[in-house]
Amino acid sequence: MKKILFFISILSVGLVFSQSSVGTSGDQLTLDNNLQRVKTFGSSVTFFNPKRLTDGTFYLFDKWNNYCIIQTEDNQKFVLRNINLNLERHTFESKVEGDSIFTFSFNNIDKFIINGKTYKNYYWDEDSKVYEIIYDNNNFQILKGFRVELLEGSANPMVNRSRDKYIRKESYHLRSNDNKIKPFKLKRSRILKLINGDIEKVNKIDAYTRNNNLSFKREKDLHKILEYSLKD
Repeated sequence: MKKILFFISILSVGLVFSQSSVGTSGDQLTLDNNLQRVKTFGSSVTFFNPKRLTDGTFYLFDKWNNYCIIQTEDNQKFVLRNINLNLERHTFESKVEGDSIFTFSFNNIDKFIINGKTYKNYYWDEDSKVYEIIYDNNNFQILKGFRVELLEGSANPMVNRSRDKYIRKESYHLRSNDNKIKPFKLKRSRILKLINGDIEKVNKIDAYTRNNNLSFKREKDLHKILEYSLKD
């Protein structure tokens, strides 16, 4: 019964269909007429360029063939090999037939494990976003957040950017056990403050980091450092 409810919750999301805008001859006539009227007021004219091609993508992954394990809140698991994260909407999506896109709801879903990395949805400060779990213990989580910005192109040849371009950006966050999410930097002082150890423990961590050529700024190294800090 739970499995049936799970699939119903997914199917209730519906399909989002990609569409392209097509101008009409009437629109073109109106634009031409307006340009002629503006010219009577001076020698300079400003008009809207036709839609430019856009470089980049607002999805997290460049390709869609990603191996995903969807884990429900009651620990059921489902495998999917076609998934991506829409950074504009912060929703996981899968390509269906043709140009159809299936959008997943987080109802009854605990997490998405994609290519070995775990992603969860958290609600904070009146906003719901998807984060990658970098580190997780009983006291705090270190998360990686994602966003996308659209850099507009320009018809000005001096700018050398004729197309719009999507720029993907990342940022780190700390989620405490009271569910608050705050910006966080991967740096030695901030991480040692999380550990909250005495001078002797800090010295041991520094020695471990130095002897193993680790860095507080690298995600894989950070996980090793924090796991080492839990040892007696």
